[in-house]
Amino acid sequence: MSKFSMTCSCGHEMSAEAPTREEAVQQVKAMMTQEAVEQHLAEKHPEGPSMTMAQVHSQIEQMLAPVYA
Repeated sequence: MSKFSMTCSCGHEMSAEAPTREEAVQQVKAMMTQEAVEQHLAEKHPEGPSMTMAQVHSQIEQMLAPVYA
């Protein structure tokens, strides 16, 4: 298993362990439900614009990277 991680502009880190990056992307997408995204935006980005789930998924696909120990 490999560890993959991404860090939001607010410093919040999301990570997943999976055999491949693609599987890790799917895990993080599953964690970031509409409710989780709304809660994160309300708590960490109250002044920022809202995001669609497509935008969230696109950012996950772009930003999730392997963690090298």
